[in-house]
Amino acid sequence: MGFDLVIRGGKTACGGKFSLRDVFVRDGVIAAVRPPAKALPPARRVIDARGLLVLPGIIDAHAHFRLKLGPGRYTSDDFASGSAAAVCGGTTTFLDYTGQGPGESPAKGLRARLKEAEGRCYADFSFHCMLTGWEKMKDPAGEMAAAVKAGAPTFKMFTAYGARGLMAGDAALDAALKAAARLGALVCVHAENGPVIDLLTETYAGRGIQALPLSRPPFTETEAVGRVAALAASAGAPVYFVHLSAGGSAALVAAARKAGCKALGETCPQYLSLYESRFKGKDGHLYSCCPPIRTKKDNAELWKSLGRGQLQVLATDNCTFTRAQKDAWGGDIRKLPMGLPGAQTLLAAAYTHGVKAGKVSLKKLVQVLCENPARIMGLSTKGFIKPGLDADFAIIDPSASVKADWRKLQHNTDFSPWQGQKLYGFPKYTVLRGTVVAEGGELTAPKTFGGRFLRRSKPNII
Repeated sequence: MGFDLVIRGGKTACGGKFSLRDVFVRDGVIAAVRPPAKALPPARRVIDARGLLVLPGIIDAHAHFRLKLGPGRYTSDDFASGSAAAVCGGTTTFLDYTGQGPGESPAKGLRARLKEAEGRCYADFSFHCMLTGWEKMKDPAGEMAAAVKAGAPTFKMFTAYGARGLMAGDAALDAALKAAARLGALVCVHAENGPVIDLLTETYAGRGIQALPLSRPPFTETEAVGRVAALAASAGAPVYFVHLSAGGSAALVAAARKAGCKALGETCPQYLSLYESRFKGKDGHLYSCCPPIRTKKDNAELWKSLGRGQLQVLATDNCTFTRAQKDAWGGDIRKLPMGLPGAQTLLAAAYTHGVKAGKVSLKKLVQVLCENPARIMGLSTKGFIKPGLDADFAIIDPSASVKADWRKLQHNTDFSPWQGQKLYGFPKYTVLRGTVVAEGGELTAPKTFGGRFLRRSKPNII
């Protein structure tokens, strides 16, 4: 019996190390991984990967596509353009978020987002459930259980954005963490001190883009990380901190883990490789995101934390806007859309600024982009190259570079935070369940949406 696809002779991430292997695919799953052979069995397609790196398909554990901003207003990447960018950048699975209002059912929110996404995605996908308005729900723990049963065992809570009804108080966080511990679920937390940020925002509102770092200094993040970690330790529950931007926050996660708390941390390329000096340029407002990009020292500390395993996941927090959307702020920080495009540049930015720069090993990069997200997020068929799992791959030429240019990216926007940078690690091929879905930065079948919704198992806390 022949194979649908053979990936021949690439330096392959397999068994915790890289070695030359032939990878055989049948019916969308990995059938075998073997040492290179001179003669290959029959296959419908053979990719000659000699001289290339064969990675598992990247998992973006934190993305926002078609995020609703208000009545009839959305971020500029919808599921089609966002997932196109993702697969062209080597990502084969992404996790977005439900969007129901505070106090509304997470399971209902999941069903609504599925209707938006199904039939419009090039990558496989799942959703974290927003868990806001805890006090307004009749049976919030029961609502969590229903979402877990529906295949969405991860939930997002906020310690900021009180005016939008998103902020959870300590009592709600404590109750949710205890419920998650009983259910085998995971609470993901946007950790910033909302009341302090609100106060500082009003104080510095007239300072233009400089109001962003002034109103969200590092202590507003680290305070919330420490407080929530303490609540999680008291509840005996795991907790996952999204988009950490400050070196001090990573240190607190490390200290919590050392003390026995099941704390996990995620960071993003913008917090590893972009500096707050970007705010000084004429287009400084284009770099707005929350938390804000910080200092070179923070960048360096976050890289060290990734390398030591003190942070476990690297994701994008992709939240795309056009220049026109950003420009509409009119100099008022309270009206500035927060977020950056990053789905297509996740692997390339991380490989360039991490592996090529000598800040992390290639093995560690695979852990934080593939293996750890698969384990932590309950993606049991993803993240590894071994028989029986989905045949998802990002195949890169480690010697090839591309100058980043928004005009050549799939995002529905007209700028990139990496514009003009020479980036390594853009995939030569992206393979989703045995099908080459992107080649050389372009979709292979632009009208074929092959992405599937993934029902996830309970998180495996590492």
